Amino acid sequence: MNAMELGGAHPLRLPSVRWLLLLVVLMAVASATALWLTLQQARELGRPNQHADLWYVASVNSELARVRQVSHQLLAGEASAQELLLRLEVLYSVLDKTSALTSLSDRLHHQLPHTAATMRELSHHVDAWLHTLTPRPSASGERVARDVLSWADGLQQQTRMAVADVHVAVTEENDATRQSLHQRFVLLSALLAGLLLGTAALIRHLAQEARRARHLSRTLAQANQMLESRVAERTRQIEEGRQLLSFILDASPSDVLLIGADNSEVIFINQSLIRRLNLAAPPKHLPKSELLQDPAQCQQLSDELERYGEVGGLEALLGHNPPTWCSVSARLIEVDGRLSHLIWSFDITPHKRLEAQLRELAASDPLCGLDNRRAFLEKSTALLEHCRRHQQDCAVLMLDIDRFKSINDRYGHAVGDQAIIACANAMRATLRDADVLGRLGGEEFAALLPLAGERATRDTAERLRGAVEAIRIELENGDTLSFTISIGTTQLANRATLVEDLMIEADEALYRAKAEGRNRVVNLQPLGPRQFPEALAPPA
Repeated sequence: MNAMELGGAHPLRLPSVRWLLLLVVLMAVASATALWLTLQQARELGRPNQHADLWYVASVNSELARVRQVSHQLLAGEASAQELLLRLEVLYSVLDKTSALTSLSDRLHHQLPHTAATMRELSHHVDAWLHTLTPRPSASGERVARDVLSWADGLQQQTRMAVADVHVAVTEENDATRQSLHQRFVLLSALLAGLLLGTAALIRHLAQEARRARHLSRTLAQANQMLESRVAERTRQIEEGRQLLSFILDASPSDVLLIGADNSEVIFINQSLIRRLNLAAPPKHLPKSELLQDPAQCQQLSDELERYGEVGGLEALLGHNPPTWCSVSARLIEVDGRLSHLIWSFDITPHKRLEAQLRELAASDPLCGLDNRRAFLEKSTALLEHCRRHQQDCAVLMLDIDRFKSINDRYGHAVGDQAIIACANAMRATLRDADVLGRLGGEEFAALLPLAGERATRDTAERLRGAVEAIRIELENGDTLSFTISIGTTQLANRATLVEDLMIEADEALYRAKAEGRNRVVNLQPLGPRQFPEALAPPA
């Protein structure tokens, strides 16, 4: 039930409040920025010696006039050369201070280039006059005085113009500063007025929202009484539904368990699971470790429940006395505000039994019961990798029945099958349980012998050859069939090679045994993966 349903009350318009708050904050920031800039400019106006450049230019003009006057007095005999030297040094000192002043230097170079040129020219003349007058003032005084008078009028006129230019520039700068301050004060006043208006609007809006909130609170109090009655009715319906669900689950052929996620406390367990676990009564606690036989599967179930919240179709052994193959599913749910694990399963023992039979049929030869080619390669690859990792000896045998085609042609395929079965039985009787045996097809067999060096491999192969040679098969016509096998062997010899490569080497040794007369064992020295003598070729 929303606020519109509860007596037509309007919800709090929080977005408008946020926009007003944002507006007030922005106005406050803008006002603070404008005030800071105004204070900075006011501080700049209050900086001492701000317009000292005008005073210095006027001082240069005044000192130049005094130098001109002393020069007249020197030529009239009313002053000494020493007095002229003193006035020139004072003028030079004033010029030197003027050039060192930053504000004046910037103004002269950027705003008043003519004034700067006048000061440089005057400084050049004063420096020349001092250079002439300093060694012997009495001897060079009159000459310097005349030179000063010859330049004084022009320089005096230029310094007067410089004073006027600097005065005008200072006046213009003061006017610009006053205008800028006026504009900033106007902007600051506008921002402060906007801040006051925004604050007033925010206060008004908050007051309105407070009235709406009080109205909504009264409406919600009325609705709460209605909801309480509805909750009571709904609680009664839920309790009836829970009892019905418990009855259905208890009668279900599937196993159902509901336990607490934190302490494995049993909330519900149906009769099917109680019977499967051979329990006399429902337990108070049933951890998943007591439910599943394999600890790894129990850990997998817990991990997936914690990570994903559900598990589906986990094939596991359920119970212990005896265990039963079941398909287990689980889900993390909340029961009365408490996290719980709902676990259900059903028996898949017939399916697992059929699966084992199919796996056995797919991995073994139907005639002699040895591993077929695929199963032999899978087992041999794993065993070869183990031997290589632990640097252990390992050998591969390839063997087939000599002149098997003539047996089939002379006695028929049924007798040929008897020969294949007899050869497989001889391999089982002669070789070890740890050895991997397989029929690759037709009359061809293979064996992988772990922990077998070259000598042990040859001895084992010779025993196998002798065992097959001693076989006698009684035929229906009273004859006796005997046959022989040829065997090729090779060693792993601590090489990084595959089972298929070792089988190729052993096969080459087998072809050599055939070429040398059959009924013998030939060992091929390891030459590396898929490397064989060029002259060695299998017989036709």
